[in-house]
Amino acid sequence: GASTWCADMYVKPEFRRRGIARSLMVRMLADDRAHGAEQAVLLASHTGAKLYPVVGYAQIGTLYIYTPARK
Repeated sequence: GASTWCADMYVKPEFRRRGIARSLMVRMLADDRAHGAEQAVLLASHTGAKLYPVVGYAQIGTLYIYTPARK
């Protein structure tokens, strides 16, 4: 089935803790489903990881990102 990808979700610090991100995610998932998406995928920041289970996401893995150390 079709999948969607949430590339970036950001709420400016001065507008946080007002339910904005939650409302955006709920709406986005509803729109995805209305357009036939069977799966929605995203990469979560540490902060975002607290929100996503609340709106219906489940963690399915862990991503490790590496870069060479600066000298």
